[in-house]
Amino acid sequence: MWIPLALTTAVAFALSGSYAKALSKRAHVFVITWAMITLSLPCTALYLAHQGIPQVSPEFWRAAATSILINLLAVTLQVKALSLSPLSLTVPFLAFTPLFMVLTGWMILGEVPDTKGIAGIVLIVAGAYAVNLDRIRGGVLAPIRAIASEPGSRLMLLVALIWSVSAAFDKVATVSSSAAFYTVFFSIVFGILYVPWLVTGLIRTPLTRGVVPRLFALSLIEAVMILSQWTAIGMALASYVIAIKRAGMVLSVGLGYLFFRERHIAARLLGSALMVAGVLAISL
Repeated sequence: MWIPLALTTAVAFALSGSYAKALSKRAHVFVITWAMITLSLPCTALYLAHQGIPQVSPEFWRAAATSILINLLAVTLQVKALSLSPLSLTVPFLAFTPLFMVLTGWMILGEVPDTKGIAGIVLIVAGAYAVNLDRIRGGVLAPIRAIASEPGSRLMLLVALIWSVSAAFDKVATVSSSAAFYTVFFSIVFGILYVPWLVTGLIRTPLTRGVVPRLFALSLIEAVMILSQWTAIGMALASYVIAIKRAGMVLSVGLGYLFFRERHIAARLLGSALMVAGVLAISL
């Protein structure tokens, strides 16, 4: 049962990114960020009511607070990256999150990656090169320079780095309470702390009546992703579920081609597929 749930998570992950990108033409990045996290609260609260409120360990509060503060920046940068650049040049770079976790474990803890980890690193780096393979006429280093020159790619790499740090706090917060409790707590606190940016976004780009239901639709996609992800994690290893979720990167590239007419689809599908293979090698 966990495999269909993990696949649902992957599809919702891809749909969320593409829908947020589409909305960025009608609403400010700050408003979209707030809506993604906060408006999903009714659905996740119902799930918590079904699961029941768990016993919360003292470690929860510090870990949850740290992750929320980190993600105030990370989620904003994620939405900003989607608004600036093609899906096929932003979403795939989230594959660097497990790579960064392997590298920090090696540098800080002395944990040497095994053969699968090394293969995963090579595949992710090769995928990052391949998404800009259309630039190869400018020289062997041109695809690498293209990453540096693409603002969405740079921002998403930063998001991946930040999430490689916050993942540890997310794990502590979840283990110290429950997935449902942590998700609801995260949405509430994030939503309250983000109000100044929400107000700023509403002033800069006032909402039209037609955008409001679209923001709720985005939050519904987020809720489906969150609930299916955490339910699947309750049935299988978290690394398996997240690895399948990241496979949604390939679907994101396809959606970019279908809905945003993004170019060089073959190279970007190849690159994202290589990155997914790298994530699978590291995670499974």
